[in-house]
Amino acid sequence: MDKNIEGAREDAISFLVDHSTGVLATVSISGQPRARHIYYTCDDDFNVYFITLKNTRKVSDIASDNRGAFVVADDTIPRTLQIEGTISDLSDTATIDPLLSDFVHRLMSHKKYGIPLSHFDASELMFFKLSPTWIRWGEFTFAKGTEAVLTELDPRGKDQY
Repeated sequence: MDKNIEGAREDAISFLVDHSTGVLATVSISGQPRARHIYYTCDDDFNVYFITLKNTRKVSDIASDNRGAFVVADDTIPRTLQIEGTISDLSDTATIDPLLSDFVHRLMSHKKYGIPLSHFDASELMFFKLSPTWIRWGEFTFAKGTEAVLTELDPRGKDQY
């Protein structure tokens, strides 16, 4: 693996782990694009996990078209991570998933406001995973030129770009 790609991969996963919110885009059954800000957790393979209520538009969008896009950005240090992939419902296994347990714990740690979903009417929680098919890391700090700024990463960990 190219040293620059390896460094970009490490920087990108660290960036993803260090943040907790991003924008998830889906497509409605009528073909309309929809984007919303969500809380997430992730693993070292760039899989993004999130929870939502069963009666949301996200759930109906995913049921009709399981493709999604996800973006995390930081304007303090100009960087962005873009992920496209497929979304799968992990709700049936959620009770035994340590990622979900840690994620809910982090969301509930804000003593003043609580978990964001607690502000909505009661509904069944669902647990989803976005598995990447395409990843692009944007590091806009000092590099010049598109190829130096944007790095495509192989979702299988076999970067060759």
